[in-house]
Amino acid sequence: MNKYKNYHMYGLLAIVILILVIIFSILYIGRQNTNGGETDIIKNTDNDSEVSAYLKEQNTILADMMINMSVQESGSAELDFLIGIIPHYEAAIDITKSYLKYGGKNKELKKLAKEIIEEYSEETIEMRMLLKEIERLAITDKESERTYLNSYNKMIASHQDMAHETETASDVESAYIEGMVIHHQMAVDMAEAILKTTLHDEIKDMAEDIIEMQREEISQMEEIFNDI
Repeated sequence: MNKYKNYHMYGLLAIVILILVIIFSILYIGRQNTNGGETDIIKNTDNDSEVSAYLKEQNTILADMMINMSVQESGSAELDFLIGIIPHYEAAIDITKSYLKYGGKNKELKKLAKEIIEEYSEETIEMRMLLKEIERLAITDKESERTYLNSYNKMIASHQDMAHETETASDVESAYIEGMVIHHQMAVDMAEAILKTTLHDEIKDMAEDIIEMQREEISQMEEIFNDI
């Protein structure tokens, strides 16, 4: 009789253990689904690492850009404009290359980034050629230069901490867009300032093209940002 009782107890114990195993299995699977699994957790960590690496590189590029955009009086507002806009464009190229290295997950933004690198590289060459031509002519206008530099220096001062604007971005795409929108607005401000002072036809055409292109790209980036 005791023998049968023992068998009965062993059976109940086995059933309880089986039920506990099933419950723990269900809970474990549910937790995996909720968290996206161990693979997704690692992916999120990698994403944080990519954002940190991108922001660190971006901040270095921007710091160097601000140093290189420091303009000393040359006697010509046109020269001052080119001396400032060239490192600004070069920084845009470097930041965009950095974005493609660490991000590039959004197809539309990746396409725009590649266009920026190609177009800005060509425009930088044109700017350097025009700078040499204006230097050769050696035409000075101190009054126009002072007017331009007054606006330019105020713009530079207002963007000294621009690198901090993207510190809270959760992904590389967002960080790139947030930084480039501010960066593009700087170019627009510079172009608008030179248009108020210059009589140089090529500089006027260049400034107008910069304003149009930068504003168009800002709109494109903001639309992409809203869809991310």
